[in-house]
Amino acid sequence: MEFRLLRYFVAVAEELNITRAAERLHTAQPSLSQQIRQLELILGVPLFYRDKHHLELTEAGRVFLRESRTILKDVEHAITLARQAARAEAGQITLGMVPGPESKVFSRAVPVLLRNYPDIQIILRSLSSPEQIVALQKKEINVGFLRGPIEDKEIASEVIMREKVVVVLPATHELAKMQRVSVTKLANLPLIQMSRAIAPAVHDTANVIAKQAGTQFKTLLETENLLTSLNAVASGLGFSLFAEYVEQILPKGVVARPLDLDPVPELELLVAYRKDDRLPALGFFLSVLRESVKMDYDLNTQRSAADTPKEAKDASRLRRSGLGSSRH
Repeated sequence: MEFRLLRYFVAVAEELNITRAAERLHTAQPSLSQQIRQLELILGVPLFYRDKHHLELTEAGRVFLRESRTILKDVEHAITLARQAARAEAGQITLGMVPGPESKVFSRAVPVLLRNYPDIQIILRSLSSPEQIVALQKKEINVGFLRGPIEDKEIASEVIMREKVVVVLPATHELAKMQRVSVTKLANLPLIQMSRAIAPAVHDTANVIAKQAGTQFKTLLETENLLTSLNAVASGLGFSLFAEYVEQILPKGVVARPLDLDPVPELELLVAYRKDDRLPALGFFLSVLRESVKMDYDLNTQRSAADTPKEAKDASRLRRSGLGSSRH
């Protein structure tokens, strides 16, 4: 027996009028009458006495009404308990994040997650990319936002953001006056570089840029966090290379400028998660994140189409075509 037949019967039994019951159920009157007769055929007993202007429950109908109400109430209760269990199981989602891109990543995804899982607790841990991989392996975090590469086959990852690399300079330096900074001129300054143990992708990008320009950088200082690097630049010790999100968090006395390279190297931000993680909120969070990435990509594509010369559009489209791609 279909569950909906019970709801139809209860509505008719309570209204004792097919027209009013049909309006209550938002269905057509002839269809409702047919459903009630189908139910009576299934049961093998009449549930109503009928005449042209009147409906009345039979004794079988009164018994069936009482039991149907109990069944419907039990089903609603079961649905409520299942949803509560899902929320309780969701309970907590722990996110790892490399310092810097939080605002871009969370501005859309987290509010939507909270609306659908209002009781969930979100824990955000600031971890380097290597630390996040270990934390995922140990099941200490559910989601990581990190730079690649990821070589663990049990961890899935997707590209959620690609950002151009920019040079960070003291605001008073001569190169800070340039609209695009020459890499060969940068080579005359000391490099403030992130430690490879902490940020391998950022560290290696400096070597890639130097090689692309046919020069070498002289490293003065290796740091273990973004803030130390920016403060060293602010002190006039040299320059650093970071993804363009850094423009939003620059301290006083520091500026970011584009590199005079074509193409400009990009840094990928990945979202990573264990393939065996069954946390209910995880799948929803990832779907919201993917939609957010798609919206940002569509908006950026529209802006680029308006601003980019026609001969450059094909190359730009090819460089960005992997946005949101999976790496399983």
